[in-house]
Amino acid sequence: MTSAGILQKTVVACSILSIAAVAGATAIGHVGIGLGLAAGLLLGSANGYLIQGLINRGAPFLAASLLRIVFFTSIVLIAALTMRQAAWSLALGIGLAQLVMVAVGVRMGLRS
Repeated sequence: MTSAGILQKTVVACSILSIAAVAGATAIGHVGIGLGLAAGLLLGSANGYLIQGLINRGAPFLAASLLRIVFFTSIVLIAALTMRQAAWSLALGIGLAQLVMVAVGVRMGLRS
């Protein structure tokens, strides 16, 4: 089991979920929420690559974690200013992407 496999499967799963979110939200008339959720899923799926890149460059784990928290918080705050009422969907998408990453990791761990 490699982290690259987990990260790749997470991105694929989040991409599929983001397409489903946009399609579902569009069908019920909430395009903005679907787009925010999709953007959050895609941003959140990049989180694993971000931590891997920072650690590979020799950044201490604590500093890398704080940098990622600041990055994602900044994205959500910018979304809150631009998307207004649908900004919560971006934060929800980022959180869901983390759950997808955990699920993929558990599934791969149970298979090995």
